[in-house]
Amino acid sequence: MSELFVEIRCEELPAADIDAAVAGLAEQLKGLLKGVPFGAVQTWATPRRIAVAIADVAEGRPIEEKLVTGPPEKAAYRDGTPTRAAEGFARGRGISVDALEIVEGPRGRVVAARIKEGGERTRDIVAEGLEAAVLAVPFKRTMRWGATSHRWARPFHAVAALFGGERIEATVVGQPTVEQTLAHRLTPGPVPFTDSVSWLEGLRAHNVEPDTSIRRKSIEAQLNADLAALGGEIRDWDLLDEVVHLVEWPVVVRASFGEDLLALPPRLLVESMKVHQRVFPVYINDVLDHHFLVVSNQPFARAPASVKTISEGNKRVLTARFYDARFFYAEDRRKGLLGYSQRLAGMQWIRKGGTMADKAARVSILAKDLAVRFGADPSQAARAGALCKNDLATQMVGEFPELQGHVGRLLAAELGEPEAVSLAIEEHYLPRFQGDALPTSPTGRTLAIADRVDSLGGCFRMGLKPRGSADPLGLRRAANGLVTLLLAAQVSAPILSLFPEADQSDDLTAFLVARMKSSFQDTFATDLVNAVLAGGDTDPVALQARLTALDEIAKTDEFGPLKTTFKRVMGLTKDHPGTDYAVDVLEDPAEKDLHEAFVAVRDEARRHSKALDYRAALASLKSLKPHVDRLFDEVLVMTEDERLRTNRLSLLRAIADEFAVIVDFTQLSAEG
Repeated sequence: MSELFVEIRCEELPAADIDAAVAGLAEQLKGLLKGVPFGAVQTWATPRRIAVAIADVAEGRPIEEKLVTGPPEKAAYRDGTPTRAAEGFARGRGISVDALEIVEGPRGRVVAARIKEGGERTRDIVAEGLEAAVLAVPFKRTMRWGATSHRWARPFHAVAALFGGERIEATVVGQPTVEQTLAHRLTPGPVPFTDSVSWLEGLRAHNVEPDTSIRRKSIEAQLNADLAALGGEIRDWDLLDEVVHLVEWPVVVRASFGEDLLALPPRLLVESMKVHQRVFPVYINDVLDHHFLVVSNQPFARAPASVKTISEGNKRVLTARFYDARFFYAEDRRKGLLGYSQRLAGMQWIRKGGTMADKAARVSILAKDLAVRFGADPSQAARAGALCKNDLATQMVGEFPELQGHVGRLLAAELGEPEAVSLAIEEHYLPRFQGDALPTSPTGRTLAIADRVDSLGGCFRMGLKPRGSADPLGLRRAANGLVTLLLAAQVSAPILSLFPEADQSDDLTAFLVARMKSSFQDTFATDLVNAVLAGGDTDPVALQARLTALDEIAKTDEFGPLKTTFKRVMGLTKDHPGTDYAVDVLEDPAEKDLHEAFVAVRDEARRHSKALDYRAALASLKSLKPHVDRLFDEVLVMTEDERLRTNRLSLLRAIADEFAVIVDFTQLSAEG
């Protein structure tokens, strides 16, 4: 048993792609070793390298002998002479006809071949498949470089590949594999190694920490030490996920900018620090402070000269941006939010989709129409809609696009607009991504829904729907956001009822249902989601309530038998059209008993379903199980008497339809 170790060195990778890339490399290498026994897998990653070590890898695939059967003996031999069937079978198995055997098969005597599989050396397997494995590492975006036609996230520097301490001879994108690495740019090496242990030791001695978790802990400890000295706190810890993949040897440096710049809107300062410089804003006594913390990739940053250089460099860059922002903000305040209305008429929304002024007008009307439904004041919703896109034309948003909405909120407040209006202008962009914050106000929620409804309806009306994985207009994101907003609001209504009649279409319905399905599958089992969506309802709030109730029952021991019984009911009646049955035709005690039990709970179940109390509705309906089971045990439903058969099927179909309002049992998996 030996260790397989692979390191890919390259130009700096996008921080957001690194975790997926190193996991992808590990999966590709494990795929290469299919059939080869191996042990634990370890991964490491820095901005300029991803590496995988697989322990206890066998020297090769084990040899296995198999008996493969072929044509019948009668077809394989004529008068003891092999026929073409025998020759073809032997040739296909790579053996001579003389090596064929005759064995007893399920349907008589057949020819058979004993063949051996496996035996390939691990070193040869990896050498042959290494390039394909490396190139198959997944990235959101790829590029070509030099004269190569291959694509990857960034240009390669080298690929190191060792098995049992010796280099695997292979080429990747025209470059031969190596058995050494380079470390930090300020202490590069070269660093020779024979396994993952010597690789780690060599890199750490040359100012590279390959372990992401160790870098993270180091950054956290250093940040907290400086915060303790300042008496401050960090609120933007989410930045750590990115910063940990921007450095190979983190050293935190304290810096500051001029206190006069704190007069600018705090979010502007924070966004600029986080988005443009990736530095940590500091808060003291709940107020943004002029100090900030830089995570440097400079191994010698603790030296006084280096501290000053890094601190002053970051200060100069931030200060320049802040002074620009102060100028832009002053100009925007001078002009006022209403002063940018005319510019929207010259800004295209999407090709053939009119201008941003047109969109704002439509959103304003939609928001007014939807306001009461979502607890907002119609006049405030309409006003917020009319102003919600104005800040896109401001100088501030032109320079700091991430501040769209926030600048509008500030300028609307200066106009004297009500807080509900100004807040809604900022909140209507929420949520921007999965897990993002949601609008906190009814007007903000209404405007956010109206904006997405307009985008989705308008684009589908023009035939601009996503195709394959391409979604340049962000319609999947808009639909996901719409579903999230509706679930948060807990306002029950078919999702298409939010759209103007002219925008409603089968394509839009199917698209929105697909996004709801995707959203629900993040929480509930796929077969439960399929079973609930099968009813055709498009009300996300009602669907969520059904799934929650069904999920609770699915976790109990009674679910399996319940599923079996009513799956049979629905399967038996799926092609039966009627639910009207005659009580006087019910002749067997078991079917009369089922009818009486059904009548006793039917109206109660309907009331519970109408109130979206599907727990109670299911509790009522599932009480029918013993009565249905008795019917199946004592009565022949599919009797030859057409009158009795039709009546019994109608009774069962009536019961099936009451359940179908909540769940289609035929869509549930047989397991569990």
